[in-house]
Amino acid sequence: MMQIRKVITCTLLVSLILAGSPQSFEGVVGAQSMDEPQQVRRIIREYVRAMNRKSVEALISLYTIDGEYIDESFDAFFSGPDQLRRLYGSIFEENPRLTFTAFPWSIEAVGEHASATCSWSLVGDYGVYNGIYLVGMRKVSGDWKIREITAHITVVHYYNPPYLLLK
Repeated sequence: MMQIRKVITCTLLVSLILAGSPQSFEGVVGAQSMDEPQQVRRIIREYVRAMNRKSVEALISLYTIDGEYIDESFDAFFSGPDQLRRLYGSIFEENPRLTFTAFPWSIEAVGEHASATCSWSLVGDYGVYNGIYLVGMRKVSGDWKIREITAHITVVHYYNPPYLLLK
């Protein structure tokens, strides 16, 4: 978790420095292959598809065996396949018509580790939830897997009786 925050902080610092520079972003890629960010983006698209299909097992398959979901807004922590199954199962049970989107706006891939910052939106049965995901990934047998997602809810619009996604 600390490593991901360091990478994100460094990425933001470099972006701020370059924003004031007349140089193009084309030379900034450095240690990452042009293909690696595309592969990370593909995993995020698969995550979105699995959320919209309400497929708990498809979601679990995207995580490392020790994968974690940290919900900073509700101070909740889920680790490993069993806890992640309960998390996603409860979200789908309480929101059978949910629609989920995520847009990665920052991806950094270096060696066997990657990080992505995404905005996301979930339209559930009781409201609309918007937020930011900090996603840490690791290569496992040559494939990118989600090591952890840290979720921050930034805006909630309730339709009916107030309801929280997590119990």
